[in-house]
Amino acid sequence: MECSRHCETFRQRLETLLHAQKIVCYLVRDAAVVSILVFLNAWFFAANAAEVKNDGTIAIIDTHTHIIRGYRRRDPSPTGAQALRAMDNYRIATAILLPPPFPANHAGIYGLREIEPIARANPDRFGFAAGGESLNAMIQQIAPDRVTPEVIRQFEKEADAIVKAGAVGFGELAAEHFSSGRGNHPYESAPPDHPLFLALADIAAQHGMPIDLHMEAIPEDMPFPRRGGLQNPQTLKENISGFERLLEHNGSAHIVWAHAGWDLTGRRTVPLMRSLLTKHPNLYMSLKLDESGFRLTSPFAVDDKIKPGWLMMLRDFPDRFVIGSDEFFDEGTERLALARKFVDALPPELARGVATENARRIYRLEARTK
Repeated sequence: MECSRHCETFRQRLETLLHAQKIVCYLVRDAAVVSILVFLNAWFFAANAAEVKNDGTIAIIDTHTHIIRGYRRRDPSPTGAQALRAMDNYRIATAILLPPPFPANHAGIYGLREIEPIARANPDRFGFAAGGESLNAMIQQIAPDRVTPEVIRQFEKEADAIVKAGAVGFGELAAEHFSSGRGNHPYESAPPDHPLFLALADIAAQHGMPIDLHMEAIPEDMPFPRRGGLQNPQTLKENISGFERLLEHNGSAHIVWAHAGWDLTGRRTVPLMRSLLTKHPNLYMSLKLDESGFRLTSPFAVDDKIKPGWLMMLRDFPDRFVIGSDEFFDEGTERLALARKFVDALPPELARGVATENARRIYRLEARTK
C-alpha cells in the first residue's frame, strides 16, 4: 500500500509534466529534451500497464454501496477511511456511494448532504448518487393520482439539486422493497410507472444520469414468500408490466435494475431478465451476491461456479451488467468478498466489461472527473 501511494503521487506529478510537453518542446526546440520527454511518456504508460496486470486481478467499479445503514446510528464521515481499506482489500478501484431508499421522516435518514463531502475528499475512489433520501420519499408518500403540477415542480427541484451537486446517478429508489428487519427499514411499494418515476426518467435522460432502482420481481400477483421482517404484506401485486411502461416511457433514460443475483421472491429468473433485456435496450442490471437470497435464482451453482444459463445471458448482453455489491461499509465486507469471487469466476472475455468498463460508460465516470 505504501508503494501504491508513492506510485500514485509520482503518476500525478508525471502527468503534470507531460501535460506541459508541447509547451516545453515549442519553447526549447531541443531534440534532447524532446527525446527525454518521449522516453518518459513511453515509460510511464508501460509501467502503468504492468501495474494493471501485476497480480492478474481485475479492478472493480462497485456501482452500489452504502457508507452506513443509518445516520443516527453512526456519523458517516470516519467511515470513509474504513470503506477505502475494505475497497483496497478486494481491489475495488471506485465505489459509488448512495443512500438506501428511505421513506419520509425515517429514523437515520441521510443522503446528498452527508455523502457528497466523503466523495469530494476522495474523488479518485468515490462517486455518489442521491435521491434515496428525497426523491424516493416523495414517490412513497404521494399516491399516483395525487401528483399535481406543483408536486412535479418540487420533485424536479430536488432532482436538479442532485444534478448540480455532481452526482453520477439517482438512487437508490424503491418500487418494491421488502422489510428485512435490519435497520428498522420498512416495507416500501410504489408502482414502477408512478408519474414521479416517469418524470425522473425524463430528467435522467436529459442529464445522462442513470436511475438505480430496487424492485423485487413480481411477474404476477402472489402471496408474500415469507422471508424477512414482520412489516411485509400478505400478498404482492404484479409489477413487471409497470416496469416495462417505465422503460418504454423514455428510451434515452438508463434504468439500472439493482440486485440481479439476489432475489427474494424466487421470480427474478434468467428467462425473465433475458426477456426484458431483449425488449428494452435502456435496461441495465447491477449484480449483488448475498446468500440470503433464493438459491434457485443465484448465479452460483453448488460447486461455486457460475451457472451456464447466467454465463449465456452475460455473453448475450455483455454491455448491460455492472457490479453493485450493496455493501454497507459500517457492517462488514461479506458482499464485497462475494462480488470479488463473482468477477474472478467470470471468463476473461466477460470479466473486464462487467467489473469496470460498463460502469465507466453507463455512469460516465471519466467525463465527470475531468
